[in-house]
Amino acid sequence: MPHHISSRFGESRLRMLRVVRRGDRHDPKELSITLRFDGAQVLPGEPLKNLVYRVAAERGHDEVEALGLALGARLVQQYPQIGLARIEIAEEGWRRLEVGGKPQGQAFTPSGGERRTAVITTNGDRTSLSAGIDNLLLLRSAGLAGPAGAEDAREDGAPLLIAALSARWSYTSGEIAFGPYRQGVRMAIIETFSWHAKGSVHETLAGMAEVILASYEEISAVTLAFQERPYRPVDLLELSVESDALFLVHDEPLGVVEVTVERR
Repeated sequence: MPHHISSRFGESRLRMLRVVRRGDRHDPKELSITLRFDGAQVLPGEPLKNLVYRVAAERGHDEVEALGLALGARLVQQYPQIGLARIEIAEEGWRRLEVGGKPQGQAFTPSGGERRTAVITTNGDRTSLSAGIDNLLLLRSAGLAGPAGAEDAREDGAPLLIAALSARWSYTSGEIAFGPYRQGVRMAIIETFSWHAKGSVHETLAGMAEVILASYEEISAVTLAFQERPYRPVDLLELSVESDALFLVHDEPLGVVEVTVERR
């Protein structure tokens, strides 16, 4: 006879756009929030949604990590029957428009698909927190061997590498300046990708993780994944231009490299 082991329920794609106004300077925050619960009867959807919107309105200036911690604390406090709550938050970026070299206070354009993420798991007594970056697009026109290998090389032997990078890192504390830490982690990724001009993608990802762990003691583990975009050289002599290369986008399986490094 089958036995019921466990069940999980929640709400997905709670989407909202909040505009934080500081005089003439506005800051849009577009969030997508997912809730998952273990160990409780199904909770009514509308009160859950209202709780999320209320906490988001109260803490509109917060980073996504701090917002997730506040949501987790409020959820287990208001619904003690919850055994375990998992809150996933993704923030879509908006970039301020410039006119005449001057950033505009109230005009924006999407930042290109890169997302900030946070995952909080709590039972009221213990809480875990991880932050992340999704869909950070990076390109190298020389220097790195892609996941597909050296057969995609340019004439000079260096492959074109275009990929979407995702990063996850775990914090050991919730008392952290999340914004500066995230900027520092992102900069470590970009600088390592820019300066690590030789070797494989795997070696470069490991180098990124090592720099992050060496720079931030409050980060206990880092996972980095690199999903290659399939750009392939055009093989037509009449299109060849000295010192240049032409690539086409192919719809084919993507190469993926993933590295996890934990602090000893």
